[in-house]
Amino acid sequence: MFKNKACMYLRLSKDDGIHSESNSITNQRELIQSYARKNEIEVVKEYADDGYSGTNYDRPALKNMLEEIGKNDRTFDIIIVKDLSRFGRDYIGAGKYIQKIFPQCDIRFISINDNYDSQNADMSDTNLILPIRNFINDSYARDISNKVKSSQKVKREKGEYIGSFAPYGYKKSEENKNKLIVDEKVRDIVKNIFDMKLKGYSSKAIAEELNDLGIDSPKVYKEKQGLHYTGGFKAVKGGNWSAKSINRIIENEVYIGTMLQGKSATINYKNKKQIEKDKKDWVKVEDTHEGLISKEVFYIANRMLKRDLYNTKEKKTDLFTGMLFCKDCNSPLVRRVVKYKEREQVFYICSKYNKEKSCSRHSIKKEDLEEVIAGIFEEYLLFHENLYQKVQRIDITKNIKDSKIGILKREKEMTQNLLSSLYFDLEEKIISKEEYQMFRGNYLEKITKLNENIEYRRKKQESVKERIKNNEMWLFDLKKYKALTKLDRLSVVMLIDKILIGENKEIEVVFNHQEEVGFLEAIANDKTENNVKCAGGKKNHKFLLEDNKWQIPLTLVEGVAQKRAESEVCYG
Repeated sequence: MFKNKACMYLRLSKDDGIHSESNSITNQRELIQSYARKNEIEVVKEYADDGYSGTNYDRPALKNMLEEIGKNDRTFDIIIVKDLSRFGRDYIGAGKYIQKIFPQCDIRFISINDNYDSQNADMSDTNLILPIRNFINDSYARDISNKVKSSQKVKREKGEYIGSFAPYGYKKSEENKNKLIVDEKVRDIVKNIFDMKLKGYSSKAIAEELNDLGIDSPKVYKEKQGLHYTGGFKAVKGGNWSAKSINRIIENEVYIGTMLQGKSATINYKNKKQIEKDKKDWVKVEDTHEGLISKEVFYIANRMLKRDLYNTKEKKTDLFTGMLFCKDCNSPLVRRVVKYKEREQVFYICSKYNKEKSCSRHSIKKEDLEEVIAGIFEEYLLFHENLYQKVQRIDITKNIKDSKIGILKREKEMTQNLLSSLYFDLEEKIISKEEYQMFRGNYLEKITKLNENIEYRRKKQESVKERIKNNEMWLFDLKKYKALTKLDRLSVVMLIDKILIGENKEIEVVFNHQEEVGFLEAIANDKTENNVKCAGGKKNHKFLLEDNKWQIPLTLVEGVAQKRAESEVCYG
């Protein structure tokens, strides 16, 4: 027997509102209360899911209501909704509950706007009209989902931000919620994170430093701004910074003004599980908003992120952290401190030798290395100063041309001719069908790679051309580096990619932007070699462009190495 005691179920899908309860929920409540009064039904409970889709039944309030139904001492035996779509838009799931589960539990179900009451509904209402209405609601949900996805796709391609929360360091513009503007309150924190990474701090050390300073993590900061933030940065020890949160900031291109969206998608409109998309399907739009750091700093910080930096909180980091590699096995060099004649001396040795003894020591003293690198700096900056002067005289409308592109195009044309002749060879029975398929696959793969290489070099050519046109050089301010009296960490990481150390103390320095430098040098001199006199006039060293790598091979000469070599050995 029905006791005329009911619960009302209210639901509204997600929107951009920040209030705890939307007006639509209020309207649903008032409609149900009015209906209950007219029909002498007492509403004893209310369940509301504000911000949940109706395409699935994973909703907290709905789950609580269904659990109550299964109890023997439940306080209601009627469920009232505004319409069927409030209960659910999945016609299969809605039909299962309304036609099977609720009747088995002696639950009366009322949908006001659909004029449906299971107490007096006939067979046609329950078995024909109701499924049709549920199917219509399901179709509506699918249609809305497709329209939303289409709208979001257009916004992504235009570089508009469609996330629920702005990334740390930014906030949504009050005039345009799809536009990011800098959050000045935390601008310097983001910049300091990148600066510390360049200085050689590990992500763990950066996180610990921010925690010691009492700086709120992204999650805590958003919560203090009144945002109900639940995703992205996870709470660690009450919401503190973690190495993972530091890495996420350093890897995010949003901080150089680039919008990168569409990294994941839901399986379909009913299943909201997120699946990762291939990188080629991500939507990337550059210069959509103000960047907090330069592209140069971003790329170098990410390079340092991939290297094994010291997990230290010391205020002074090592000059060569993350920069030294074994020339033979390419393993990082590790820092070792030994005591010699009552004073500490710093050496670097191959980490593979240190751990497994499977390589040789490749030991080099820090003091010697600093002196040699300082000399290379002076020589390298002199070379760039001369190159820059030559570049200023280039007519960019005529002279900027990568000769390698022509070679690649000719190679592509030859490969296409070979591909075209394959069918004739097959017809003439010069090759078999298996050989035809094999050669065809190889040629197609080669053409694809040639096209990619041509396009890459074409873009690089245009980039260099644009930089010369705008008088932009990637060595920032050469005068600043020329004025250095002693090497510092930022100068090393901003100019150098890595330093390779040989077993006989030979040093090979790989500078940043070597491909662009080689390209410009080839244009300026119409050759790929240039001899530059070493500082002090003691040695001549050759700059060599080979396979797009502009390297300066140098050996620790006797004038540097032997000054301190006697009886100085690192026993790493």
